[in-house]
Amino acid sequence: MITRIDRKTAERLLKDANDVFALKIASNMQAYDGYDFHSLYAGQGVLIGRYYNDLVIRTKGVISEETAEELSLFLRVCGFKSALCGTEIGMRLAGLGWDKMEESVLLKFAGSLIPQGETLVPFEDIAVNPALDEVFPVIRDGFPDVEHDGWYTDINHKIRHGVANVYLYKGATVTAAADMNGAVYLTLLASAKEARGTGAAKNMLRSLGTHFEKTGKEACILCREELVPFYNKAGFYVAAKAMTIYGANQ
Repeated sequence: MITRIDRKTAERLLKDANDVFALKIASNMQAYDGYDFHSLYAGQGVLIGRYYNDLVIRTKGVISEETAEELSLFLRVCGFKSALCGTEIGMRLAGLGWDKMEESVLLKFAGSLIPQGETLVPFEDIAVNPALDEVFPVIRDGFPDVEHDGWYTDINHKIRHGVANVYLYKGATVTAAADMNGAVYLTLLASAKEARGTGAAKNMLRSLGTHFEKTGKEACILCREELVPFYNKAGFYVAAKAMTIYGANQ
């Protein structure tokens, strides 16, 4: 049975885990434990983190048919907006009637993929956690649906709790939405309109990925299939795929 759990139990279940699902659950847990819009649930081989109406589902091993059905029932009664999960459990849920899904690609950085002889942007040239109101117009150019107040409150809170960072370089920005357990989850890569085509985003990613690699951290990012060639040029390789399930009203 899938039941609500406390932070201590979730920390035990996530001990030393640094896959993208664990990173997203752990960063929200560290920043928002105790807030009424954040909660944690677990079943046999399943851990779920909830932030408002967005869920992250992490599974361990191959879950039983009974657990898959329990998860499907949990989703039907909890009134969620979106649920990120691995492709295996996503396909299992598709077989139980969940048909509003979108696939994404998980990429990881490897410095060996950067062509030899390429000059990297010095990490010191990238602004770390600049004034967020300087960053938001860049993000808005790339993600017009992002609302300022919600974004600002969330990322500012996570920066203060030491689980996130925002980077800015020559009109390009990316957010480390989770930086823990030897891994960094990057998201919200965007370039201002005037910076597109200049290589700023690619060069920033190469520099950041190399910096993380040198400090023993693995950088990962989720993206749409059509964006994979861009990330390949920035030093990322395809590691796996993920699925986002959307609630009935989405």
